[in-house]
Amino acid sequence: MLSENNILQNKSFSIHFFKNGFSFCTDDNTNYFSHPNDTTEFENSIKNFLNNNQKNFEYFSIIFFQQPSTLIPTIFFDETRLDDYLSFYFKKSETEIIMYDELKKEDSTNVYSIPKKVYNVIEKLDVNFNVFHYTSILIKKVLTLCSTEKFSKQLFIHLHFDAMDIFLVENNKLIFYNRFVVKNQNDFMYYLFFVVEQFDLGPNDFEIQFLGRIDAFESYYEIVKNYHYYITFSTHGLSSKIEFSKHHAPYLSSYFY
Repeated sequence: MLSENNILQNKSFSIHFFKNGFSFCTDDNTNYFSHPNDTTEFENSIKNFLNNNQKNFEYFSIIFFQQPSTLIPTIFFDETRLDDYLSFYFKKSETEIIMYDELKKEDSTNVYSIPKKVYNVIEKLDVNFNVFHYTSILIKKVLTLCSTEKFSKQLFIHLHFDAMDIFLVENNKLIFYNRFVVKNQNDFMYYLFFVVEQFDLGPNDFEIQFLGRIDAFESYYEIVKNYHYYITFSTHGLSSKIEFSKHHAPYLSSYFY
């Protein structure tokens, strides 16, 4: 089960694993390493890091960003149907294994796949890594930020260097989530308008809240302002200037769960 103390604290070390690399995240530093298709560089990097630094940490986690996840209400969740759940979203590769995070307070289970080779590397290490999917963090975060004080409906947007996550909350309940590949502002606006139209959201009916305010995404914020008035930002002490060269989803760079 996910910890409530989710922002990176002293004596915590987290690996954030992306499609083309990984970031080592501690309370005072974030470093990104690109990697080829094999896991040799990852295995060597993590072994070297732990050999020199393991005694400095008490909590270890790995957060996966590579593949989308699918959210299943707990009442319908069946552990024997993990392949079926993912098949509605994408075709799982034979080189991947399926995992899931229990979101007990949210009455949901988040199902996702991770590379089998990476899992095997983790299993060989003499470290108790806690493993999560990044959307499990975002779902919990969104549901702590939502409020009906001004609007019954809110759109929460999380931006990566090559994708966006969008959450629709109504009366403090998550009613829609999806992840879209985004290469530019046109892609971003297309998917945003798609969700707005699908749920028939009037211009005065909802608020857009961006998760974080990151310098690299200012052009996205500005273009939305041309079409929607009610826009806010949630921040948690993250430096807005963190670079994609160090972390491909800057808002989550200081999260470890």
